[in-house]
Amino acid sequence: MSTRADELINEYLDRLEEELADFPSTRRRELVQEISAHIAEARASLENEDEASIRNLLDRMGDPADIAAEAAGPPPAEASRRPEAIVQEPRAGAIEIGALVLLLIGGLVLPVIGWIVGVVLLWVSSAWTLPQKLLGTLVVPGGLALPIGLGVLATSSATCVQVPLPATPNAMACSSGGSGG
Repeated sequence: MSTRADELINEYLDRLEEELADFPSTRRRELVQEISAHIAEARASLENEDEASIRNLLDRMGDPADIAAEAAGPPPAEASRRPEAIVQEPRAGAIEIGALVLLLIGGLVLPVIGWIVGVVLLWVSSAWTLPQKLLGTLVVPGGLALPIGLGVLATSSATCVQVPLPATPNAMACSSGGSGG
């Protein structure tokens, strides 16, 4: 029955070689030799070398299409889902920098319009996450303009006194000073 066993093994290896047709010839030859060596080892340990035993042995080796698919590696879409795949974070570009600048000081440079452009740039950018976009949108129009303006007003002082002037009676004179009044 050795000739039938040899025929089955040769058919199996031929199917494997067909499945590996897209591989470079050296890699294809290596894979076929490796599988052939595994078959020879398993065949040597068989008690009976009948057709059923050889078919079982070849079934345990696996389908040639599966062997070829495994040797080729995972498809590109599956490779990106693997945890060990390196995923690069989006980098800050002109859109992201523009969004930050316009959200924070756009209200000073271009009142209201600067802030609106900043919000649009924020939402167009792919570098920001949804919570970051929502937070950026909730920044007061003008961004830092309001706190800076309030800070300037709080630190400045103006003093007005009623002083009689020769030309105009009951005229007021105001002087503004810096901080610390």
